[in-house]
Amino acid sequence: MSKIQKYLVGVVALCVIFFGLIVIRIGVAQPRDTVKLAKIPTEGNAQVGKDAYKDAYPLQYNSFMKNNEGNMTPTGYGGSKEGLSHLKTQPEMLTNFNGYKFALQYDDDRGHTYAGYDILHTKRLPGQKGSCIVCKGSYMYDVYFKEGGWAFASKPFEEVAAPITDDQWFGCSTCHDPETMELRVYNQAFVEALARQGKNIGDATHNEMRAYVCGQCHTEYYFAKEDGRVVLPYDLGLDAESEYQYYQSGLAKGFTQDWTHADSKASMLKAQHPDFETWSTSVHADAGVTCVDCHMPYMRDGGKKYTSHWMTSPLLTVEESCLKCHDEDKETLISRVKTIHDNTFKLQRIAGQTVAKAHKTIQAAMAAGASDAQLVDARNKVREAQWYWDWVAAENGMGFHNPDKIMRTLGLAIDLAHQSIESANAAVKGSL
Repeated sequence: MSKIQKYLVGVVALCVIFFGLIVIRIGVAQPRDTVKLAKIPTEGNAQVGKDAYKDAYPLQYNSFMKNNEGNMTPTGYGGSKEGLSHLKTQPEMLTNFNGYKFALQYDDDRGHTYAGYDILHTKRLPGQKGSCIVCKGSYMYDVYFKEGGWAFASKPFEEVAAPITDDQWFGCSTCHDPETMELRVYNQAFVEALARQGKNIGDATHNEMRAYVCGQCHTEYYFAKEDGRVVLPYDLGLDAESEYQYYQSGLAKGFTQDWTHADSKASMLKAQHPDFETWSTSVHADAGVTCVDCHMPYMRDGGKKYTSHWMTSPLLTVEESCLKCHDEDKETLISRVKTIHDNTFKLQRIAGQTVAKAHKTIQAAMAAGASDAQLVDARNKVREAQWYWDWVAAENGMGFHNPDKIMRTLGLAIDLAHQSIESANAAVKGSL
């Protein structure tokens, strides 16, 4: 064998060893979840509860119960401590929601394990309907919807909630099929919204399901006027402007407002946590990164790999949630997120305060003699301005899920609020 041949053999051998080690390394680093499918009991709707799963899936169950903890993020925004009131940190909300139940209590969201307790103890509860349980656990689907479709939605909340035990609020079956443990979308409003877009939930890829399973509840919605069912306004697009046009277009079929503002008498809409819509056109979504990748990263316990079910801020699990893809250090990443949070909150406060000023300006115009006909334009503009501000304020990412979309939406809110103020002032002059 010549020297060249020996050299080539040596190179080939080194390549085989090198790439072999890489394959072994990948296999060790990224094994499939070491979870065996367990049979979940069904007696007495046990599969709806959490306790039926804790022995079969202890790593997932124990991490889910970490949602009981109250944690703040390193940036100071978000978190799950009891009693964090938006009405105290953003007092302009008291004006903007005047005449609506959100002016009574509007606390920051807590961990998913509090879904049942918090809805049962909120000051906003009296007078609500059964539709309010839809995103609080799969009892809505596995019991009520399977038995009678959307009939439960228009019944009194107290009647619908009464049979649900503490164990049967948000839990494993909310996201997993009890028989196969595959991810599932149980919220039929989400299924119906995608169907109107020509999408069959049954054709969704596994990666799409890693977004859908969260998006089915972390989204804007309203209650249909005819039967109280939950409806998602996706038909015209997944941004604040498209959803506002949905409500303006008549597609909501009789639903026109959530309440009449006590000061301005404007017809108002209340936005609900549009996290899915915000994320849907983000840089992370474009890269195929879903809610689960960031908020429920893979963890290790000894030799076992599992998906964390502590649905928390990625800033509390930076190594697992962020550094798998990003090559910056932890402190740099947190600093970048804090900048986005700070800028968003500052602009959100400006938008909210300007909207509040618009309501008060319209109220003053009424007192000065401006007629309802003269205030139509001002009321329409404050309705739209508040919708854009609220779309951001109700969203859970404080701008991070999609900074460009969020900043654009807040800009629209501020501009329209100023237009409303100008229009109300013009109405006063016109009435003199």
